[in-house]
Amino acid sequence: MDMIRRDLHSNIKAVSHYVGAPTATVTPTNGVDLAGFSSSEFLISVGAVANIANSPQPSWAFKLQHSDSQSSDFTDVTDANDVLVGSAKSPVTAPNASTGVFLTVDDAAEDDTVYRVGYIGTKRYVRVVATAANTPGATPMAFVAVLGNPALAPTSD
Repeated sequence: MDMIRRDLHSNIKAVSHYVGAPTATVTPTNGVDLAGFSSSEFLISVGAVANIANSPQPSWAFKLQHSDSQSSDFTDVTDANDVLVGSAKSPVTAPNASTGVFLTVDDAAEDDTVYRVGYIGTKRYVRVVATAANTPGATPMAFVAVLGNPALAPTSD
């Protein structure tokens, strides 16, 4: 009889969603597949924004999008009931009801940081979109999805 382990290591899966140093908006083609998992947390690592001291001040705005299709029909997650936010170590806010933006990095005190946001909506695919404003320059960033609480017994990656 297989025993479900109660440790975190055996009950999560990490999925690399995006890694790069973009200068313009980032929209991954495919969403992260949440099938077989009951929870997801996105870790958003933002490096130093190259032109943060420029005027007008450059920025990156982050939002989640979800869909029932892996690579099409994505819509902004605007319902606060679909997103988990609010940690002292990751000060993101509920998504804007019209734009879906839950995080804006527009100050030197906000870059070089890892942020996190949870998705508890009902769609199968989710992606993070980063929108550039006022030419932020090459900004290292990575999006990683951590999927947890498998509906079935854990399997190896």
